[in-house]
This record gives sequence, C-alpha cells and structure tokens, in this order.
Amino acid sequence: MKIHRVGFLTFALTSVVALGTASAADMYRAPEPLAGGYKDAPVAQSWAGFYIGVNGGYGWGDHSDKFATTPFPFDGLDPKGGFGGGQIGYNWQGMWHPHLVLGVEADIQGSGIEDKATTHGVTFKSNLDWFGTVRGRLGYTFGSSLVYATGGFAFGGIDNEISSTGPVIIAKNSRIANGYTVGGGLEYKFTPAWSAKVEYQFIDLGRNDPMLNGGNTCVAGTVKCEDDAFHTVRAGINYHIRPAYEPLK
Repeated sequence: MKIHRVGFLTFALTSVVALGTASAADMYRAPEPLAGGYKDAPVAQSWAGFYIGVNGGYGWGDHSDKFATTPFPFDGLDPKGGFGGGQIGYNWQGMWHPHLVLGVEADIQGSGIEDKATTHGVTFKSNLDWFGTVRGRLGYTFGSSLVYATGGFAFGGIDNEISSTGPVIIAKNSRIANGYTVGGGLEYKFTPAWSAKVEYQFIDLGRNDPMLNGGNTCVAGTVKCEDDAFHTVRAGINYHIRPAYEPLK
C-alpha cells in the first residue's frame, strides 16, 4: 500500500470526525417540554450515537492462482476461510438531511483465511492470520433500515512462505501489512437499541511476496505473486447507545 493512499484515507476519516464534532452544537438540542408533550421529540429509530457489536463471516482471495509456478507447473493457492470479531462506531444523523447518516467504525477480526499445498517437495503457504479496518460510513435510512457505503484503512497479519521438506524455509514474508477497504451493507433495527447487519468488504493489503536473500521470488516469472486481497461477507449485531441530544426535525 502506497503511503499517499494511506494518508488520504486517514485524512478523510479525520475530516468526518472533525465535521461531526464541529457541527454537533448547531445540529442537536435537548427536547423542550410543552403543555401537550415535547417539542422536537426524538425521531423514531434514530441511528445517532455510539454502538458496539460482534460479527462473523467468510472471506476468499481475489486470486485463485496465488504463487503459481513455472516450470514444474504448480496451479497456485486459493486462500479462503472464516473470520470473526467485533466492531465499535459512532453515527451522526440529520446533519444535512433527516435521513442521511454519517459514521466512523473500527473493527478487528481473527481470521482463518488461508491455503497451503505441497508439490515436487516444495510447500507453499499463504495465511491471513488477523485483520482490522478503520472506516467512514455514509448511509441513508428508510425507517428501521439503513443502507450504507463504507471505506477506509485496512491492516492485517500476513504470513506467506515457501519451504522444502524438513522444513527448510526457502522464502518467507511475515508482517503486519496495510492497505485499503471499500464496501457496503444493510443494517436493520429490530428494536431501538439493537440492530442486525449484513456487509460486503473488499480488502487489499498490498504485495507481501515471500523474500529470498533480500530479493523477490517473483523475479523471472517463476512464481506468480499478487496483492494479498480478499472479498469478505459478514453478518453482525450491534447494540446502540443513544446520545443525550437528538437531531432537530
């Protein structure tokens, strides 16, 4: 992942937080009691405020022929598997439109997205041991439903390795990689405090090729290396903590 891309994503997320904080005093006020009830009473199924939750899902590699080789040939690896973890976030609602929701969310996942195969006495392995994201969210509400797009910074523990019997490490790259994620989802509030969601994310953690003697094993076209990129789908549940102030009607 190039530094300028990470910097742009970080700036975008920071801008969302700063905008929401600066506008909070103008966009929200506590309900005022009137003779017949409350002025500016809370709207039904408000999405504003903090939330925390858990999720689980399945991921698969963007390439089904990772580390394919010549000349013997080896068809390559196809990393895939389950993952699970948690998320925390904050939403602002009604800043420009009553149904518009802006948010920030961070999540962390333990992962079993991996593949390993041995051919001609050589073992190839590619593992995504864990990963996380810090993202902005932009959504639109339809009563109890929220449709949203999301994107931002991604990071994860990558373990790519080529070894021979013994085992003897031929080439290896185990590191914390970083990159980006984009996606979207649908969330539904089945009570004012609880919601369920389904979400898709594409996560790209950049090139993390196994290294040999300070060089790249992909030279001369002998090993096909690609970005450690993954498609993920997940389902989750969130508990929402309502703010002390509600958006103006």
